[in-house]
Amino acid sequence: MKLYHKHLIFLFLMGCFVSCMEKRHSAVYHISSNGTDTFCVRLMDWNVCGAFSPAYDSLITDSFVSHPHQYVHLQNPDTTIVYWYNGVCHPLYNQLDLREVYHIEPRDSSHTLKEKITYLYCDIVSDKALDAYVEVKKSMKCIQFLNGDTLHRREIQGLNIYPFHLKKGHNTYLVKAIAKGDDYSFEATIYDSLSVGRLYVEGQSNNIVYPFIDHGDKVITLSNAHHRVLNAPVILQFYDVFGDVVGKSISLLPDSCSYPIPELKKDVSYMCSMTMCGITVRQPILCGREDDAYNKFYALRQNLPTHHPRINEIDQLLYRLDFLLHHPTRYDGDWWWQFKLAPLTYQLEHLFAHLDSTYGQDESEANVQFITYHSEQDDSLQRYLLVHPNRIKGESPIPLVVMMRPDIENLHHFFSCPQLARQWAINQVQTLSNRYGFIIVMPEMRFYLHGDLTPKAETELKLVIRDVQKHYNIDKSRIYLHANCSGGYRALRMATKNPELFAAIGLYAPVYHINDGNGKSEEHALCNSIKNLKGVPMFIHYDPVDDHNSYSQFASLVEDCKKEGIPLTLSVKRNSGKLYNVLLVGEEALAFFKGEKNPSRK
Repeated sequence: MKLYHKHLIFLFLMGCFVSCMEKRHSAVYHISSNGTDTFCVRLMDWNVCGAFSPAYDSLITDSFVSHPHQYVHLQNPDTTIVYWYNGVCHPLYNQLDLREVYHIEPRDSSHTLKEKITYLYCDIVSDKALDAYVEVKKSMKCIQFLNGDTLHRREIQGLNIYPFHLKKGHNTYLVKAIAKGDDYSFEATIYDSLSVGRLYVEGQSNNIVYPFIDHGDKVITLSNAHHRVLNAPVILQFYDVFGDVVGKSISLLPDSCSYPIPELKKDVSYMCSMTMCGITVRQPILCGREDDAYNKFYALRQNLPTHHPRINEIDQLLYRLDFLLHHPTRYDGDWWWQFKLAPLTYQLEHLFAHLDSTYGQDESEANVQFITYHSEQDDSLQRYLLVHPNRIKGESPIPLVVMMRPDIENLHHFFSCPQLARQWAINQVQTLSNRYGFIIVMPEMRFYLHGDLTPKAETELKLVIRDVQKHYNIDKSRIYLHANCSGGYRALRMATKNPELFAAIGLYAPVYHINDGNGKSEEHALCNSIKNLKGVPMFIHYDPVDDHNSYSQFASLVEDCKKEGIPLTLSVKRNSGKLYNVLLVGEEALAFFKGEKNPSRK
């Protein structure tokens, strides 16, 4: 069994208790350029001291910020303090969480840390003076200091990025954390300017400018202060659905967030691209009103012959566009609603401009597409979401990741299902597709409510893979299966029936056992067929404090993999369940897939 953290597996499989506190003198990190200026250092270990009451902290705060190491042997100064720790903490589950530090149960809602102050600090030794950036993920109020100077957040939306100017030799990074609410986690990663630029740019997939452009003034407005991330050129370019450049390229200016593009035409969709630090991301936009765009495409559709080969694609896209135009979130202040429309109008624009071809034939098509096809099983219309990287026409075959849907769907039309409602989650799929170079699909696959993997659904998944292969150059040796929670059960069922099809399986807190209430669950239990996956690498990520689907629900899967010799990689991160239970794709799984290949398929 391949492990990320061997002591974690020992903890769970042997039933032993290990404290997360490892007493050492200090948490120290070394940053060395090694002839390059590229680095990414995640700060895991911290010196922790607290928790202090606000009254006591007011007496020591200036001294602590200036000389934190003087307090390394400080004993509990106040007997009224219930929670106290002073020493080096190595998080057991890959994220510093004050609940873990102070041994507070994950679901303890007493808010006993509220308004208490905890100091986190570490030493950073740099082989030269350099300008860097620290990205922070936190829920508490935090005041940060480097060598006693306050850090100030770079004013951009979405990421907490702070300039981080390291001097040669010893530096002290200190965080004053003030507990609020019931989430006490903190993460920090130090990046060089190139790495943080790439991190930011990739996160702007389908979120570069506000997508609706007034057809009168034809002015685009940035959705974020892209030019404020770091001192590097940011270039915008616009293309029509034939891939031809529209207007001149725009170099963003320090004091401007709006730019006229007079070449844009009314009621036409375009592709906007942004390039920074050598990374390019894209976003469809619409010049005009979204309702007028619908009327335009509806009229074009009426002029097509009834038996046109692409008529069903058009009807399904018009269905989703009409559904969104009449959805209550349009008027309820959903900021992401506007970003759902332009990819559809662009896909329709592209489709009508290429009626005699099909999807997958040129790089001017949108990264996110809603695909409709006729099933060979009964000629019914079936659908899937497809997301591909910017480059799709290279010589090298592209890996394919198939996402299995969980048991959270109602009897909705697939193109109006709840899983497609979170636009930011779909944007994340686009980001990861471009970052890792994978095509990612989520099939409708004849799943309704709590249905198991039926023979028809199993066949439909194979037909989806076949349909994608018709349109894109797919690497048959690198087809992966990915799911979370109840979708994990369906994925395991599919994989055990078709182990030769997949190069690897990536699961997040998967369901391993179901009870169908009629006695069939034992007969069809996965434990009876899991041996079929011998030789198929499996990845499981989970959150030890996830109450949606805890480790105990799939612990026997880990045991069965060990017993059957199935190559298994376990990954654990505290509080990650808050994301993987709503995201469509997890980056940990894609990073795992990157190195896996099925040698029997070419």
